[in-house]
Amino acid sequence: MFEILEKWTGDGVVALRVSGKLLHDDYESLVPKLEEMIEQYGAVRCLIDMTELDGIELRAVWDELRFDLKHAADVSRCAVVGERSWEKWATAAARPIFRKAEVRFFERADFEQAAAWIKEGSSPSSSS
Repeated sequence: MFEILEKWTGDGVVALRVSGKLLHDDYESLVPKLEEMIEQYGAVRCLIDMTELDGIELRAVWDELRFDLKHAADVSRCAVVGERSWEKWATAAARPIFRKAEVRFFERADFEQAAAWIKEGSSPSSSS
């Protein structure tokens, strides 16, 4: 399932915790919210905490790929937080899809660093 992390979401940043096994229904409810943010901000920055992910059904993999291909130009920066080697590999594999985006993997212990990086330079009042 996806949980929007309100503490870090806003001003073009969407922060998500992914837990349990991801299903097609999870994407059915999340994608309209993401598309609404893209419509509002033009491009979004994503902070994705995958540390509680247990798996993903095949149909949900297709949902993810379809969303990524459709909205590749709508993501400007993406921080993925995880702890397993396949999560790091999947983050690296996504880089060619998100050609215009900065995509980085962070270890679980570096969540706060990932959250700071995702907001870095995101508004005129921010300093880099």
